[in-house]
Amino acid sequence: MNESKEESKMQSNEYTPPEKLNIAGKLAKIFIHSKITLMIMLAIILAGVLTYSITPREYNPQIIVPAANIIVPKGGATPEEVQNMVVKPLETILNALPGVKHTYGYAGQDFGAVTVQFEVGESQTESLVKLYNQIMQNMDQMPPGTQTPLIKPINVDDVPMMTLAVTSSELSGYDLRDISLKLVENLRNLPGVSFTNVIGGQSRAINIWLDAQKIALTGIPLEHISKMLKGSNVSLPIGELVNNNTAYPVRVHGFLGNAQEVGEIIISVEQGRPIYLKDIARIEDGPVEVDTLSRIGYGSHAEKLSNQEYPAVTITIAKKPGTNAVTVADAVLEQLELLKKTSLPHNVDITVTRNDGEKAGDAVSELMLHLAIAAGSVFLILIVFLGWREASIVTVTVPLILFVVFFVGYLFDQTINRITLFALILSLGLLVDASIVVIENIHRHIHKGCKPEEFSNLLVKATNEIGNPTNVATFAVILAFVPMAFVTGMMGPFMAPIPFNVPIAMISSLIIAYILVPYLAYKFLSKKAIKEMQTTESMETRHPEKEDWMQVLYEKAITPLVASRTKRNIFLFVVLISLFAAMAQPALQFMRGDDMNSELHPLGVELKMLPYDDTDTFLVQVDMPEGTALEATDTVVRRVNNVLREVPFVTDFSVFVGAPAPIDFAALVRGDIIKEGTNFAQIRVNLVSKKERKMSSHEIAKHFDEAVKDVRVRFPEANIKIYETPPGPPVTMQILAELYGPDYDKLRLAAKDITEKMHNIYGLSNIDDSVTESTDSFQIDIDRTQANLLGVVPAQVSKMLRDYINGFELGYMHLNNVREPVNIIVRLPRSERAVPEQLLSLRVSNASGASVPISSFASIKKVTSAKPILSRNQHQMVIVGGELLTSSPVYAILSLDKMLDGVMLENSQVRFHTTNLGFVEAQPNAVMDYTLLWGGEMRLTLDVFRDMGSAFIVAIVLIFLILVGYYRSFMMPVIVMGAIPLTMIGVFPGHWLTGQAFTATSMIGVIALAGIVVRNSLLLIDFIIEYRAEGKTLKDSVIEAGKVRFRPILLTALAIIFASMIMITDPVFGGLAVSLIFGTISSTILTLLVIPLMYFIWQWHGGVKYTEGGVTPPK
Repeated sequence: MNESKEESKMQSNEYTPPEKLNIAGKLAKIFIHSKITLMIMLAIILAGVLTYSITPREYNPQIIVPAANIIVPKGGATPEEVQNMVVKPLETILNALPGVKHTYGYAGQDFGAVTVQFEVGESQTESLVKLYNQIMQNMDQMPPGTQTPLIKPINVDDVPMMTLAVTSSELSGYDLRDISLKLVENLRNLPGVSFTNVIGGQSRAINIWLDAQKIALTGIPLEHISKMLKGSNVSLPIGELVNNNTAYPVRVHGFLGNAQEVGEIIISVEQGRPIYLKDIARIEDGPVEVDTLSRIGYGSHAEKLSNQEYPAVTITIAKKPGTNAVTVADAVLEQLELLKKTSLPHNVDITVTRNDGEKAGDAVSELMLHLAIAAGSVFLILIVFLGWREASIVTVTVPLILFVVFFVGYLFDQTINRITLFALILSLGLLVDASIVVIENIHRHIHKGCKPEEFSNLLVKATNEIGNPTNVATFAVILAFVPMAFVTGMMGPFMAPIPFNVPIAMISSLIIAYILVPYLAYKFLSKKAIKEMQTTESMETRHPEKEDWMQVLYEKAITPLVASRTKRNIFLFVVLISLFAAMAQPALQFMRGDDMNSELHPLGVELKMLPYDDTDTFLVQVDMPEGTALEATDTVVRRVNNVLREVPFVTDFSVFVGAPAPIDFAALVRGDIIKEGTNFAQIRVNLVSKKERKMSSHEIAKHFDEAVKDVRVRFPEANIKIYETPPGPPVTMQILAELYGPDYDKLRLAAKDITEKMHNIYGLSNIDDSVTESTDSFQIDIDRTQANLLGVVPAQVSKMLRDYINGFELGYMHLNNVREPVNIIVRLPRSERAVPEQLLSLRVSNASGASVPISSFASIKKVTSAKPILSRNQHQMVIVGGELLTSSPVYAILSLDKMLDGVMLENSQVRFHTTNLGFVEAQPNAVMDYTLLWGGEMRLTLDVFRDMGSAFIVAIVLIFLILVGYYRSFMMPVIVMGAIPLTMIGVFPGHWLTGQAFTATSMIGVIALAGIVVRNSLLLIDFIIEYRAEGKTLKDSVIEAGKVRFRPILLTALAIIFASMIMITDPVFGGLAVSLIFGTISSTILTLLVIPLMYFIWQWHGGVKYTEGGVTPPK
């Protein structure tokens, strides 16, 4: 009771605060006894918990890159004609659109396609509307014979977040597709589910297999058969009849109901006897002709061990934009369990082959755990140095700050993803800094003592004392991060959560430190402190302690350097040499000349965009020569699968022959969505969770690359490629050479020259080019004169042959119990399409109705197929590239550049001018010269480091300007910022010691360090100035300020180090952690010595040596 009265008396006591309160002191004074402070804490907790629970979760931030494919058919046109008449004009039209970044053209036989890519961040809807308008406004410029363009948007929201393989050891792909279509009906109506698709299996169809010999015997022309068939499946309203004031709709019903009705169609009448379709064709109700294959196999770590592969149909599920991937995935799995119990046949299994919801949930949970561990580590450090009460006060602020960040992020439509959480882990050491500085200063003042009734005044004074330098230092840190928001390209939105969340966390931490730390300090420290103060002048008097060991250590280190000019100069020289040595490490590989194309220098630090990620999947692609039959491609695929079964940690692999696997974002960027053909296959390989294996996915991919060498030797014509999931924004190819020049044939030859040189590059695989292999095709030449004499029109023959070789759809069966159209397909059997001479035996009718064999006016010959023409931004282009399983694209590109720049190539006799290795994207000079532009990851790396480097420079300038305004001096900011380069003494050696490459995330760490070290320097210099204002000598001020600030600077450093340690094992953000840990260690040690010495030297030679050093001033 007495204590309560005493406390109440103190709260009501009129105390005199410092003469002038800054924002920190004012906030402390307002809230130190306010009951609203507790209400603020509760409001923050409630808002934070609520927004954390409802904010959508994703694995990575969504990158919006509006794009579309425009496909323009032009029958009978050669690639050259399509390029000149369709692709070039279309690229010109599209390039005129605002917001378009690139256009990519493809001119093939009979059709052209243009892919338009808008700038990153452009509105998807607005971009597509502009695209449609632009094409419709210019339709009159399309050449005659060109069909209406087909516009297919490429939307990142279409990428499935979940794939399900429906399999069975007893049922065929035909049966599984029917089951999957019924299954997907019960999944697409779930909340949050967007597009669904069923891939693989055979669709149901009514196949009409024409018998060429029977048709020849009847003499019925093929076009007559077509006419009769197309007129036999019709139903339409014809109007209405009115009788007795009642209208009756009338409809003609002529739909075909089943295969038997199709067979009963009368094609012709001969001598009074009808000829039915079944007389000249085989009618089957069953699967369509196989042109793709899909299966599933199981690896060494599958629950179901089997050496067989089973038919599989894959269901893909995409989520709606802005929905929670975890919630949607859980809803799908819950529905699946229900369907398994109620409607799924017992002999059908469902394997989840992709679950990005689970992936996102696991990543968020793991990172939240890491965040908690990091916060716990900081708590333990504070207990050691300040005591459990002070540590508890600082720790309480951590969740409050995080809740503020979650709340603000929710208001701005941010999602919780791994980049968001890494940003919070990154800022954890920073966001406790303000609270540490406040509580440490309060701790120091309490130990100095004061009158019990002035305890509140002491807390306000302690908070006010560090207010201005802490404010400036915090804004210096914020300014270090904000320019990162202006990083361009796909890396911009990928990194955007960092410059968004870190400044919010820093501002929140500052306000919360000024409001809550004094409030909580009063609540939890006052009773014990007041008791002490009532009996003694200060705690230090009651409990005399030995001088702090940290202060003793610091004084022993700096005193000789301040006292001796020689020692001081030697020390600074050693620091300078260390800086140059550290900066030389990333340059060592470049200094090796020809040896750059080899393993990394033993003392070097690798430079690259991003390191290899550790995911639960990778993709295998098999490319066979053009014209390879589906069965031949599948033979190679099965050999590859045999190798996959023996690869460690493989659970299952989904096989897609003739069509791409369900796309992910990387496949979308590579253009896999439009790849197809009998010479193409993809295998999606799934691994056990990374928590349950010792090897990373990259190591497993390298192991498979070695194991599959025997297959490559056995099938040299097969190009077996391995694609890993990139850790950041994907590119078309890691190593990409774009060839431009006036002669396209020479570019094709040059591609082969460059491909040969790429085989000499260390670590390069998946080497390929856009020049297709020369393949044979058959060409039917029509003798126009003979055809005209026989009364046959060549166009009539072309259409008929196309219909019966390629097949044509008569319509579809009108059935009530099917989920997709059952098409009626008319076609010659594959056996009658095997030999080209068989086509000449077919007959057509002439103008008089007589049946004429095609052989009477046409001949067939073997020719070389025309090759496609590629272009980019209206320049004809050939591409060559590959992927790296070891080494960095930087070294591979520079090695290739040295091999190719200005060198006469053997086969093409062309000299290329290589370029696009600057910070500004180069343009080809394809009118007269041959130009090679380096693209792929190298271009992305240059753009990102250019933007981040520029951001870093802007941050430095802004920090300098703030410090100039704060100190009203130009020299003082230079001294304060002198700590920035000291971080590099630790950064590069740290990467070397840990075996990490210096990446874009490492650069983020360097940018963060700039703000951190400026913060420490600023607080150090401020205390020196304060001590000098109190009348102390320069030497004593420098030493005393360092001793006083040693503990808070060390605490901040340890908080950053321990908070960052949790990230060091992450394959992507490990570089950031290394930069922060080792950069903080070096900068903390050196800042406490170098910065005071720089200030001492400046002031000493500025006149202090005459007033305090006993030096006689010059006359």
